[in-house]
Amino acid sequence: MIHGDSLSVLRQMQDESVDAIITDPPYGIDYQSKARNIRMAKIQNDKAPFIWWLYDAFRILKPEGSLICFTRWDVQQTFIDAMHIAGFTVKSEVIWYKMAHGAGDCKAQFAPAHENILFATKGKFQFPGKRPTDVVQHMKVNSSKLVHPNEKPVALLEDLITSVTKPGDLICDPFAGSGPTAVAAEKTGRQYIVIEIEATHCDTINNRLVEVRKEEAHIGKSISRSVSSEPQASDAPEEARCVGNRSRSGNG
Repeated sequence: MIHGDSLSVLRQMQDESVDAIITDPPYGIDYQSKARNIRMAKIQNDKAPFIWWLYDAFRILKPEGSLICFTRWDVQQTFIDAMHIAGFTVKSEVIWYKMAHGAGDCKAQFAPAHENILFATKGKFQFPGKRPTDVVQHMKVNSSKLVHPNEKPVALLEDLITSVTKPGDLICDPFAGSGPTAVAAEKTGRQYIVIEIEATHCDTINNRLVEVRKEEAHIGKSISRSVSSEPQASDAPEEARCVGNRSRSGNG
């Protein structure tokens, strides 16, 4: 995790060094959310669509890498145009159905129940597994549990990460926020570089990663105890020895 300005950090990164960029940049809507009846701090650099990172994002991405970028319907075209100028090929719009709707203009606006995500590639990208659909469904983070005004659920990030990368791949998130990309990468066995300009959010990310590693260590110990309690091959009945080798998938 890097505490700093994403523009400065990206400029220092090596060419073609990451497999995927998965991020939720400032949209340029100057949004201020409210959680637990407390107004949360506004997002930095959110006065206009923040697109200037895309040039270095393209440079550091491997030739067959991909970009997943959250956006919003009213600024989406600005991001699409900037991606094209930077060199990306925009391939899909992915819809995140949040399973609940927000507020907005309750008398003259359709209740918003989704968010837009852009998927772009650098070269001859191929999905590492099953072809995903362009609609993903995950419950949004409950407002009572928000630690960041635009926080995305970890399960959503896990879904996106496993759709475009393999275990061991390197993911970069230039706008880490409260760290759902880092947590999802940790849980799915990916390497990651996440950048966040707000010191308080950096503390949140570190704390979340500590908790995830504790959970993983606990699960690992439980599995180890379970395996060690099983009969050894020489002691097991013949039918038990014929079951075959057991394996645990990192993404199961």
